[in-house]
Amino acid sequence: MNKKIVIFDDDKEILEALESVLDFVDWDLITCSTGRDAIDVILQEKPDLILMDVLLDGYDGREICMAIKASSALKHIPIILISGLQNSGVENKDYGHNDYLNKPFNAGELIDKVYFQLAS
Repeated sequence: MNKKIVIFDDDKEILEALESVLDFVDWDLITCSTGRDAIDVILQEKPDLILMDVLLDGYDGREICMAIKASSALKHIPIILISGLQNSGVENKDYGHNDYLNKPFNAGELIDKVYFQLAS
């Protein structure tokens, strides 16, 4: 069975870049351009990994991350937060996320982090 990854980013170019970098592996990718229904999407899709931007079309990915990690049904899912902001706090892992990726990102670093989280 293929691993399923849900990707949240409101920047269409970043979303497409993430998708194209990760599409070469036989993973099932689900992309979302808003954080509005993030919890519902995650409950429905039951992903093996979540990639989430910190700023999501008026929603805070850090708050969504904390809500996911507070849920007994979802807390086991690894989350990689993505941020182009300096001082976003993602380096400290204060939001319960498993890893972070700075924008602009290196494709090799992204793939390494995804493989590591899927193997954990």
